[in-house]
Amino acid sequence: MRYLPLLAATLSFNVFAASTPDAPHIYIQGQAQISTIADNVKLGVAIVEVDKDLMSAKQKADQTMAKAIKLAKQQGIDEKSIYGSQISINRENQYNRETGKQDFIGYRVSRTLSLTLTDVTKYPLLLQSLVNAGINEINQTEFTSSRYDSLQKKVQKMAIADAKSAAKEFAAEYDVELKGLYSASNAPMNVSAQPYMRAEKTMLSDSNSGSFVPDAYHAGEITISADSYAIFLIKN
Repeated sequence: MRYLPLLAATLSFNVFAASTPDAPHIYIQGQAQISTIADNVKLGVAIVEVDKDLMSAKQKADQTMAKAIKLAKQQGIDEKSIYGSQISINRENQYNRETGKQDFIGYRVSRTLSLTLTDVTKYPLLLQSLVNAGINEINQTEFTSSRYDSLQKKVQKMAIADAKSAAKEFAAEYDVELKGLYSASNAPMNVSAQPYMRAEKTMLSDSNSGSFVPDAYHAGEITISADSYAIFLIKN
């Protein structure tokens, strides 16, 4: 367990609270985390075609993208969770060592597709189907939780509670009493000392998450963490 000496600093005051008060105080860090099962997959894929005939490359890319979107819908993905980008066209050249010049290879035509799959059990099949349809780039695969926002708010409250509890614990060990909260933040404060924090974080397992799917590309657990920093005044 790490201990932080009681701090006392002289700083000027303005409309906003100074980083540290001109009074005895303690600087505390609260920590918390929640583990939950991933139940969503954010997938980013692309089709890239290179051809000296621009219209041919564009047609191939458009056809593959149409197939990919159709497959996504067949897997039950909501249209609101399907985003196909506009087409991107670039000239592609390759350096010729013999001539010392850039040779024209063709027009590089690409389109990207972003999907959010809400059933991780369908992920392997969807990915294989997209590749079979002509998708030739996988840009992103992120397993997430549909409850991330609500869990993030919950874990932040847990971190605040941990900071308050740690402050009481720390003050008791030094036989002093807390006077009140001076300032608080979700990010480290601009002070010279390290905050006191407990050796272990407050941890919670999300009981409302879906069941684990062992064969879904190791979807497994994800961890959501939060910190809370606070300065408490103490009585003389």
